[in-house]
Amino acid sequence: MRIFRCGALTIVFLAVACSAFAQIEWRPVSQAELDAKAPVVEPDADAEAIFWEVRLDDEKKKKLFYSHYVRVKIFTERGREKFAKFDIPFMKDTTVEEVAARVIKPDGSVISLSPGDIFERDIIRAGKYVIRAKSFAVPGIEPGVIVEYQYKETLKGDSADNERLVFQRDIPIQRITYFVRPYKDRSLRVSWRNMPEGRFVQEHDGYMSASAEKVPALREEPHMPPVDEVRRWALLNYNGSDFSWDVLGFNFEIYFAETTKIDKEIMAKARELTAGIDEPEKQLRALFDFAQKKIRNVSYDSKMTPEQREKIENKRASDTLERGMGHSRDVDLLFAALAKAVGFKASMIFATDRSESFADPRTASDPRAVHWAGILVSKGTYNVPANPGTPFMPFGIIDWYEEGNYALVSGQVGSHWFKMTPSAPETNLSKRTAKLKLLEDGSLEGFVRVEHSGHQATSRRRDLFRKSPEEREKILIEGWKKSLGSAEISMFAFENFDDPSRPYTYSFNLRVPNYAQKTGKRLFLQPNFFEFGSPPVFSSSTRTYGISFDFSWSENDSVEIELPKNFEPDSIGEPNIINEKNDLGKLTNSYTYDAELRTIKADRKFYFGTKGRLTFPVGAYQPLKTLFDLFHKADTHVIALKQRQ
Repeated sequence: MRIFRCGALTIVFLAVACSAFAQIEWRPVSQAELDAKAPVVEPDADAEAIFWEVRLDDEKKKKLFYSHYVRVKIFTERGREKFAKFDIPFMKDTTVEEVAARVIKPDGSVISLSPGDIFERDIIRAGKYVIRAKSFAVPGIEPGVIVEYQYKETLKGDSADNERLVFQRDIPIQRITYFVRPYKDRSLRVSWRNMPEGRFVQEHDGYMSASAEKVPALREEPHMPPVDEVRRWALLNYNGSDFSWDVLGFNFEIYFAETTKIDKEIMAKARELTAGIDEPEKQLRALFDFAQKKIRNVSYDSKMTPEQREKIENKRASDTLERGMGHSRDVDLLFAALAKAVGFKASMIFATDRSESFADPRTASDPRAVHWAGILVSKGTYNVPANPGTPFMPFGIIDWYEEGNYALVSGQVGSHWFKMTPSAPETNLSKRTAKLKLLEDGSLEGFVRVEHSGHQATSRRRDLFRKSPEEREKILIEGWKKSLGSAEISMFAFENFDDPSRPYTYSFNLRVPNYAQKTGKRLFLQPNFFEFGSPPVFSSSTRTYGISFDFSWSENDSVEIELPKNFEPDSIGEPNIINEKNDLGKLTNSYTYDAELRTIKADRKFYFGTKGRLTFPVGAYQPLKTLFDLFHKADTHVIALKQRQ
C-alpha cells in the first residue's frame, strides 16, 4: 500500500522521470463529449471525469506496474482553476514513464503539453523524508474543453497484495474501471468498502476488470471521519496469505529483547538517573527526560544531512547510550532499556492511525496496518505510554491519532492487543488570559497570553517544529490577524517551545481598531475576546457523512476589559451555562462588573469529548449542530455599554 494515490483535482503521480511523449496513444474523442454543456453525474459539478481507467499489473515478482488514463470535461471557471496546474510528487524506488497531458477544445483542436514545460521542485523535506515534484501548467485550459492525461508507474518491492482500488475521487466520475492482472497462479480476494459489492470479470491477457458508474464526488465536510471510512474503495488480497500477527509478534519480541539488552552501562545510567526517587512515575519521567533531552535525536536534527543520518546505525540501546545519539526509534528503545533496568516491564507499541481509518487492525492481514508509536511501560497495574523519540511529545501520551484504537504491544510481556485509552478533555487544555482596555472609539488594546497542554500543544509543536522562531511568530501573528481583522501585534514572545514537559506558551501586546461597534452614545462589546471572529463549527443544514473529532479538549479563558471613562454596561446578566444532557460537553460563560475599577471580567470554561466520545453517525448531526450553535451563540454574546450622563 502506497503513501500516494492519484487524486482528481490535484493529480498525483509518483514520478522520477518522464519519457518521450511520442509513445503516447490517445483515444478518439466523440462529438457528444466535445458538445457536452452540462455534467451527467452531478448537475452543479465544475468538472467531471468522462472515464477513469487504471491498469494494475502484478505479473513480475516484487515489481508492480500501474497505468492510468483519465479524461475530464471542464464546465466552469472554478473547474478551469482546479485543473490549470499539476504537481507530480515522486519518491525513491518509484518511476513514472510516458507522462502526457493534452487539451481538446470544443472545435476538436488539440493543445499538447511538451516535455520542456515540466520543472522540478521540493514540496516536502523533513529529515530523510524528501518529496520532490515535477510541476507543470496545462496549456489552453478553459471552460468547455476536455483535459486528459496518462502515465505509467513502476513500484519496486510492491505487489497487488493489500493494494487499494479507489473508486471515488473529489470530482464526479461517469465511469471508473480497474483492470488487474495478478501474479501467476495467484487468486485475488476483494473486500468492497463503503460501496455495493462489485464483481471482477475476466478480460484478455490475464487481466480482470471491475467498474463503477455515475460515482458522485467525495466532498469534504467539517470534522468528517477519515477518508477511508467514507469513500468508495476496494482492498485486494491474495488468497492463501500466510501472514500471522502471532508470528510477527514473536519476531518483535526477539527484536525487542536483543535491542534493549541490559548491560552494566545501561544499569549504571538507570540507577544514576533514578537515585533517591521512589515513585514510579517520577522515576519514569527522569528516564524519559534523559532520553528525550540528552540524547541527540538525528531524525529531527536539521543540521545533519540525509547521508550523515544514514551512517548512524545503532544495533542496541547500549550503542545509543555510548554514542549519545540515535534515530527516533533508538531513543525510544534506550528509554525502554533504562526502564527495564530499574524494574519496569516494557514493550513496543505498534498502533493504527485513526486519522486514516477506524478499522480494527486485529482483522487485517497486513503488517502495514500498524506503525511504530513508542513504548508502553508498566509496573503492577500502572501502565503509561511514552514516546521520547518525538522531541515535542510530553511524557505519558502518544499522538492523538494513535489513541482510541487497538495497538499491538510486543516485548517483555509477550505480544497482545491493547486498547489505547483516549486522553481526557482536561489533559488537552488551552488556558487563555487577556488584560485589555477599551477606548472610546471602540478600539481594544492590551496584553494576551495563551498556554496549550496535551494534544493542544503537541499538534501545534508538530506543525511549527521545523520552522525558525521568526517563521513561527509570523504564522501565529497572521492567524490572529485573520480573526481580528486589522489588529496590530507587538512584543510577541514564545515560552517553552522546546520543552514538552511544560505548556506551549506565547504572549503578545495588541491593538484592535473598532473591536467594539460604536452607535451614538453606545458601544457594543463582545467580552469573550478569544472567541471573537470565530465561525460556527457546523454551518450546513445537511450532512452526508458522520462526524469525528480528533481528540477531546477543554478551554479556560479569563478576559479582563477596562471600560472607557464614563461608560458602564446596561446589564451583565446571569451566567450562561450550556450542558449537554449526557455530559458530552459543557460551556459556562459568566460576566462580572467592578464599578470602582470600571472593569468587566469574562470567565469562560468549556470542554467536549468526555469518555472518548469523539465519533458520531450522520444521524447525530442535527443534535450536534444545535449544541455547537448554542455554544457559538453564547460565546459571541454582546454587551451594550452606555455613556453616563
